[in-house]
Amino acid sequence: MNREITVSYSRELIKFAVWKFWTRNIGLRNFAIFGVVCVAFVLVFLSGDRSWFLGFLGAAIVFCLGIGCVSYFIYLNRSMEKFNRMETPTAKFRFTDERIGIESNIGWTELSWKMIEKIWEYPTVWLVFIAKQGYITLPTANLDDELKQFIAIKVRENNGGI
Repeated sequence: MNREITVSYSRELIKFAVWKFWTRNIGLRNFAIFGVVCVAFVLVFLSGDRSWFLGFLGAAIVFCLGIGCVSYFIYLNRSMEKFNRMETPTAKFRFTDERIGIESNIGWTELSWKMIEKIWEYPTVWLVFIAKQGYITLPTANLDDELKQFIAIKVRENNGGI
């Protein structure tokens, strides 16, 4: 196969991709643990206990919120910085049997399919993870079913995950 598509980016798409990356990276388990700690803090506070344990729970909540917020805004700012550098918010993706190529007015790159570790699929965007380098945001508006299947096959053939 040899296909080329042009995709468009928007601020909303970038924010959505970052949100999905951030929430999936943290994971449901960690959100649940944070919720349990918050409930424990409220229960200990309402019971009238003002011991070191209440302070510990409060500090844990503040620490987790701080780290969580800072990490989200770091990812968002990095992604928006790249978006803002684009004169036109479009990119060309080339898909061949050997590689995937990406070109925009801020640069271009070609990657072997072996470099793709995994893809997280969402209705409006795919997050294409590159070995030890983060991810590429691939809007799905111009991906037909044949191309989606081709990409999935090439990633799986090279030991990547979907």
